[in-house]
Amino acid sequence: YYSNRYNWVSGLITYAASAKDSFTIAGGGALSKYAKNTFATPVFLNNSTLFNVIYTHTEGPWAITPYFQYTHVNGDIFPGQDSADTWSGAILAKYSFNAQWSVAGRAEYISSSSGSCSTAPCAPTSVLYGPGSKAFSLTLTPTFQKGIFFARAEGSYVDVTSAAPGSAFGVDGNAKSQFRGLIETGFIF
Repeated sequence: YYSNRYNWVSGLITYAASAKDSFTIAGGGALSKYAKNTFATPVFLNNSTLFNVIYTHTEGPWAITPYFQYTHVNGDIFPGQDSADTWSGAILAKYSFNAQWSVAGRAEYISSSSGSCSTAPCAPTSVLYGPGSKAFSLTLTPTFQKGIFFARAEGSYVDVTSAAPGSAFGVDGNAKSQFRGLIETGFIF
């Protein structure tokens, strides 16, 4: 997470089992506490550890990547806070119609645990939609690429369960689902 402070270490190791299959383990974490809290880098994410186990299989026009992810935030960032964890799993798939057109999709589930406060006053350790929250998402991304130019559209649906009041979507933060769309274009160097 970019916090303008260089207190993280991360690493990645990949084993190519064959020309079509690879296994990756990745991880990273904060080496020291940092109380900066911004929209881009929330304080709990700045002070977390993150681990991924990833498998990738390619077959002709297909690329399929299931992965599992675990995150942990210590409960000692502020007095009275409990630690929090998330567990997630996803399947990413991409189909290339030709050298210019492809479509990718993703299904993901994530759940968080704990993160409550053991003493007052305290703000809960929120690494998702509040302590104990869960979410499921589906994303579809068609892409066009010609040379270094690309353009893609993306549609994503998120459904949240067990969200803390005011921590989900909508004006009041209590909407349990959201559809998002975007169009992106640029150049790949």
